[in-house]
Amino acid sequence: MGSLTNRNLVTSPSQPQLIPGSLAAGAVGRRFSAPRRTIPARRYISVVTADGAIVQEHTVKGLDGLAPANTVQPLLGRSWDPPNHAVEPRLGVLMNPYTGGAPQLFVSEPFNNTIAVINLVVGSPSNQVFGLGPVTRITSPSLNLPVDLAAFQRDTESVTWASNTTLDEDSDFYVANRGDNTIVRMRQDGSVVAVRRVTVDGHGPWDNGSLNGIATSTDSKTIYVTYTGPGQSPGGVLALPAF
Repeated sequence: MGSLTNRNLVTSPSQPQLIPGSLAAGAVGRRFSAPRRTIPARRYISVVTADGAIVQEHTVKGLDGLAPANTVQPLLGRSWDPPNHAVEPRLGVLMNPYTGGAPQLFVSEPFNNTIAVINLVVGSPSNQVFGLGPVTRITSPSLNLPVDLAAFQRDTESVTWASNTTLDEDSDFYVANRGDNTIVRMRQDGSVVAVRRVTVDGHGPWDNGSLNGIATSTDSKTIYVTYTGPGQSPGGVLALPAF
């Protein structure tokens, strides 16, 4: 529905948006959160759109903007190389709430081989939404079409405000590389802990598909990855040991 939201001057003149924004392009990455010590009782979803913008969708207030288009490298007009060109590109989003201040978003940028670090600002209008702070990028030779991110240690303290896309305090994170089917364990400063290539039953490098998503179990012992097959062939899910 694009810019048609419940927080604009046309549909809700008494409660307009505090920060302009809309779903002007398809949602390609999202994460749920209600960070403690920042905006109490405000559960929301951060949504990255294909034009590189970020919006924040509140369960109470509705949709506000956060970052303008091109803040994250856009996916519009991009595609994977053949034979995977029919699979829509996507990216991964994580939140780090343990910064000693405002939280951060980590967003993978597959076609740039980087990870954008979006610093959020607390105390925006009426303390109801986050504002946009500095944006930096993690670069590494180990990043090869980084398509998704997952916490090494998920924050499991409270399911009312944390999700499987929330980093625990000082947690590393995993990066799923679509380009070479590797998984990178990386620290929050961008330094690499280890790199593993996906294999199945000890039969050498796995090349029956391309990694497309990653998640971790609550006990941090198992990594789950989704993959797409070449062209229009089926994909699937692999369960791998953590490292």
